[in-house]
Amino acid sequence: MAALIFLGIGTGLASLMLGASVFGMPMFYSYFSSPLVVLLNLLPPVLLTLLLYWATGRSWIGFAVPALAVLTLSAVSFFKVQIRNEPLVFSDYRLVSEAGDSMAGYSLDVNWKIWAAAVYAAVGTVAAFLLLRHKPQVKTRLIGAVFILVVSILMYGFLYTNDHIYAKAKGSYEISPWSSTEKYIARGFVYPFILSIGDPAAKLPPGYQKDSAAEILTAYGDDAIPEGEKVNIICLMLESYADLSVFDTIDFNVDVYGPLHALQEESLSGSLVVNVFAGGTVDTERAFLTGYTLPGEFMTPVNSYVDYFRIEGYHTEGFHSGDGWYYDRKTVNMNLGFDSYYYLEDFQGSRRWDDYFFPKVLELYEARDQERPYFSYSLSYQNHGPYDSEKTSDTMYIRKGALSDASYNILNNYLEGISDTTRRAADFIDYFRGRSEPVVVVLFGDHKPWLGNNHEVYRELGIDTDSKSVQGFYNLYNTPWLIWANDAARAVLGSDFTGDGGDFSPCFLMNRLFEACAWSGNGYMKAANELKSYVPVVSTSTGFFEENGAVTEELSDKAGAVYENFRRIEYFWKNNDAE
Repeated sequence: MAALIFLGIGTGLASLMLGASVFGMPMFYSYFSSPLVVLLNLLPPVLLTLLLYWATGRSWIGFAVPALAVLTLSAVSFFKVQIRNEPLVFSDYRLVSEAGDSMAGYSLDVNWKIWAAAVYAAVGTVAAFLLLRHKPQVKTRLIGAVFILVVSILMYGFLYTNDHIYAKAKGSYEISPWSSTEKYIARGFVYPFILSIGDPAAKLPPGYQKDSAAEILTAYGDDAIPEGEKVNIICLMLESYADLSVFDTIDFNVDVYGPLHALQEESLSGSLVVNVFAGGTVDTERAFLTGYTLPGEFMTPVNSYVDYFRIEGYHTEGFHSGDGWYYDRKTVNMNLGFDSYYYLEDFQGSRRWDDYFFPKVLELYEARDQERPYFSYSLSYQNHGPYDSEKTSDTMYIRKGALSDASYNILNNYLEGISDTTRRAADFIDYFRGRSEPVVVVLFGDHKPWLGNNHEVYRELGIDTDSKSVQGFYNLYNTPWLIWANDAARAVLGSDFTGDGGDFSPCFLMNRLFEACAWSGNGYMKAANELKSYVPVVSTSTGFFEENGAVTEELSDKAGAVYENFRRIEYFWKNNDAE
């Protein structure tokens, strides 16, 4: 028994070593400054080891299965932080089928820690098989297994979901107060992973009462879109689309972003402060389509802005130049209120690239029912990472400068795709300039691109990606947005759709569209407008807000009250489908 406990402790320590991720051994050593961190990370592997031992009567199974499970998950998180700057969380289980496609092409840093964990698991299994041969009686095993299960359930309820313990349990390593990734890593791996089992989007907000939330929401009132103002809306979210020309350390040979800047001059434009980096497209997507600060899973019908357009008589559809099973879009998009949504598998000869994407969106537009107004949301695939570290483009979009060969190739290959996307996006908008029917186009990027593991290319360019700094955070999480309207739409809506539209979270982009159109929207949108006026940035990835132009973790009393009130409205609206 004692030997198995020690083996379980070893599994926990190996997991902690991997959990330190990009911060390395200094972070690992810092864990031992907090007995709580060590205890909360070691107890689960020990208890799992004992549970499997009592259940099977075989020591080697008791050690091997938990060690394989815990260390595999720890390694996946180790690599995920390298690539996406995000740790593994429980809800990622939904993306197991997508993981192979998502990871293909990325180079993983399989360092000595990974090998050490693998060797430990193998040696421990062999040692347990050869040396720990005692098999207790069935009655003893049953009592032991039940005891471990009861202890585990009690620990989960009283220790692992306790906010007070979470606040106290962290190592001494200095981390950014604005980075949820660093807050996670500062607590190891096993402990924060278990904590992530609870879906934050499903958690009742403080002070929530269903009847009260319904009454508050109803008080805002719902407004319809005026019949004479139901212009066609086409929304395009572009994969990994970011304006890197804002960084003066990149020396461009080609004016990659010229067409974008020209469009911005004749559009309402600004920046989104998204919640994800180098991946997690669906977060930006669903925040925009629903207005939720915490979008959630949406596996059943849910209130959304798409559904609002549908109720207003719009035909709602869209296209993604990717697969429908990815992120469960085939299910979720229908639950959001789309009348129809199309994917690569729906068309013969379809392609992932923008030379297919933009024409297909136009084709769907032209095939619309012209007796009804039209709302479209489409998502591209071109520019999805990773980008090759070998030369693949004959055009030198930037001057190499001090960049390493690999970093130069990664950036130049990314810009080749972005140059093509930018030109095609401008051509797409040109298509609607002289049209007699009113059309408004919303265009935005989902997240910044992956440019090498651990922000390698960004670092070589001298771009601050340190999430301990405000500038570093914005550098990682800003993407462009613009709202363009043709002359027919400007005439109908009485707006010129130009100027600085501001910076805010993606959950407020639809609000900005409605504001530009002078539409009031439903009660939920009005509540979101009130929140946006106080707190335009709600960063779920970092836990920080923007109030009065400054980054903060603590809102003022007034803004805090508005935010808490909105959270209750949001929870009610999300969990009580209007139809």
